[in-house]
Amino acid sequence: MGVPVETVSPEELYEVIVGASSQDIARMQASSQRLKQILEMFGAYDALQDIASRKQIPIEIRQQAMIQFKNAVVHHWRSRKYVLI
Repeated sequence: MGVPVETVSPEELYEVIVGASSQDIARMQASSQRLKQILEMFGAYDALQDIASRKQIPIEIRQQAMIQFKNAVVHHWRSRKYVLI
């Protein structure tokens, strides 16, 4: 059957990005740690792009999704750890 792959929950990713944008330092730190884990999961880039493209989501959250996408793609491209299609 193959190796089971953990996939990203778009709802969880949204909540993590909201938490990472929080003014509450404890929530921000916890969300930032979880975000690092989520960005290693299958479907993370698609979910970030989906969040960034939804006009009904507050602009601050959309911008944070775009920034996270850019940072993750640049990091993985430079490390050549993943092949992005």
